[in-house]
Amino acid sequence: MRLVLLPIVLILCSAYFTHAYEDTTLEDDDFAEFEQFDVDDDTPVDDFCEDDNEEPVQKNNIPPPKDQFETNIEDELLVEDEDNEFEHFQDPEEFEGFQDSAPRSSEQPKITITKVPITVRPRWDAYWLEGILCCALAAYALAYAIGRAKNTSIAINFLKLHKPLLDDNFTLVGETGADVVSVGDDPGWRREAEHCFTMWCSGRVCCEGMLLTLKLIKRQDLVNVLLGFVRPSPDTLLIRVELGKDDSDPFVLCVAQKKFATRLSKEMQDLSVFCPERRAGDKHGLPSTLNVLSECAEATGAFLDARVCGALTQYHKHVQYIHVSDRYSGPKQMEDAATTKLPETERVMLVSLALGPDGGGDELRPLLLLVFYMLDKIKRLRLSKEALLKCEKRRQKVAEAWLRGAHAARQEQAAQRREEKRKQEKERILAEDDPEKQRRWELKEQKRQQKRKTPKMKQLKVKAL
Repeated sequence: MRLVLLPIVLILCSAYFTHAYEDTTLEDDDFAEFEQFDVDDDTPVDDFCEDDNEEPVQKNNIPPPKDQFETNIEDELLVEDEDNEFEHFQDPEEFEGFQDSAPRSSEQPKITITKVPITVRPRWDAYWLEGILCCALAAYALAYAIGRAKNTSIAINFLKLHKPLLDDNFTLVGETGADVVSVGDDPGWRREAEHCFTMWCSGRVCCEGMLLTLKLIKRQDLVNVLLGFVRPSPDTLLIRVELGKDDSDPFVLCVAQKKFATRLSKEMQDLSVFCPERRAGDKHGLPSTLNVLSECAEATGAFLDARVCGALTQYHKHVQYIHVSDRYSGPKQMEDAATTKLPETERVMLVSLALGPDGGGDELRPLLLLVFYMLDKIKRLRLSKEALLKCEKRRQKVAEAWLRGAHAARQEQAAQRREEKRKQEKERILAEDDPEKQRRWELKEQKRQQKRKTPKMKQLKVKAL
């Protein structure tokens, strides 16, 4: 109990001394300012209450007098003035220490709003970028329509001029079905793209079929047309003739212009392997602009007879290349892509012809006749036994070299797999917390390395006499 009473006595004593030493000099006037605010706050409430009490007293819907209505409006205006946001500019206590001599203005600050004129008419010069883009799109669309029509007319003109010659040499000429460009209801070109047309011909001796590919300039592409002024390129006709297995002896031959001969010797697999040497056309009675890549000199002399040399001399500007091969496998494979199989080969004759500005006129018919003549020539061409034996040996060596390369590639792939497996095993052993296991694995690895370094020796047993 004493412990409880002692804090109570101390609290009472502290309260008494606090009251005794309280500042008695404070007067009621010190809090007059706060009382004034209380009165102001209470006054409008009483006025509103009186107004509310007076309204029910009216009877017979008699409107209030005009003086009273004006009084209420002035009160509302006064209330709005009290909430004015610029009232603090008129309060002298807000500017204590400011020079009294400075002129004071009772007017409120004015905010000037500049009137921006509204543009009624749009200014077309502000849309110059959109105008350029619209003109470019319109030009591209117009070039597409004109270029597509021009390429189609070239394909139709080819059919009108040269389809009778194809009909005389083949039983079936042209394509049928949807998206076919033809004259009337006859078979014609199949449209592969806006600048590419194909046509298959079959039913002739000395070949299994012939595929014509008409590769024209991309006239439907405005960008390609503009680039054509810098690097012009002609329309081309690619002829691919599928030769039969027994239609020719094995040989590889190519007659091409210089730039095409350089490119083909680097890109084509059969030419890079069997025809590494290029010879000028002068040595074979051809123009100097042509080069000859040949595997067998006997086959070259038999193929390039007087008629072929005369046609090539007369139309050498339109002949890009003539490629005859029994080991054609397309472009060379990349060095990184190691294959374990021999590439599939076929017997073909490839001819590329550059067309004139009108898409192939009178100059194309003699070249087509030359193609048919070369087909018959290949069928009749027979090599001597010595030349045929050399060609067969050369193909056998190439096949053996390819097999050795494929075997080396397989060994390298197997070594890479073993090395990868060994790395995974090492990581697994090091991840474990067993030092004895790690030590055994290191000893095993050391023995394997020593065994690889030890030279292999043959052990011979000699019988005693």
